Amino acid sequence: MCGRVSTSNHEYIAERLHLKYADGLIKPGSINLPPTLELPVITDEKPEELQYLYWSLIPFWAKEKPKFSSFNARLENLQVSGTWKHLLGKRHCVIITDGFYEWKKLDEKGKHKQAFLIRMKEQQFTLMAGLWDSWIDQSTGEIINSCTIITRSPNKFMKSIHDRMPCLLTVESARLWIDRELPLEERLQVLEAIPDQLMEKSPVNKIGDREEYEHLFTS
Repeated sequence: MCGRVSTSNHEYIAERLHLKYADGLIKPGSINLPPTLELPVITDEKPEELQYLYWSLIPFWAKEKPKFSSFNARLENLQVSGTWKHLLGKRHCVIITDGFYEWKKLDEKGKHKQAFLIRMKEQQFTLMAGLWDSWIDQSTGEIINSCTIITRSPNKFMKSIHDRMPCLLTVESARLWIDRELPLEERLQVLEAIPDQLMEKSPVNKIGDREEYEHLFTS
């Protein structure tokens, strides 16, 4: 799964990825960002603009926010689940993070765990494939754009930590994922597990500790 990420501020992301953003947008970034907050994304609808979407997808047809977990979408269910299949080929997005957290069980029952921050090597950001949708709250008229991160079975690197991982993207495969001109079959190919050598991890003692965070990956 992928249920906790770190992100940079909106100005840094926009500058590095050459993206536009709405006037008045102020997003400071977070080293400990959970679902139901907003993630920085690029959508296939506006691939040149940095947007922020609610992290836990609300299908357009829902009468209310889902009571089930929708911050992750399993790759193997994308083409069969009513929550996801209508978005394939139509509403793809790329989530822009600095990395994601995962916990490794240190004993059989999982009473003791070690947290890791995991990221892409030699790439400015850790990019993840996602889906997005727009939902109208019938009680208020508010339009909420939301997203989910697609997960898959782990590669060898992740298998020793967890049995799921986000579908990570290179800069090039991210462009393909949000290219509406390409056939869906070609876009789905980028969701193959990323090679082990493109990833790195660092143990974390206390998630959210700024001082510790700034020294990760420095040794």
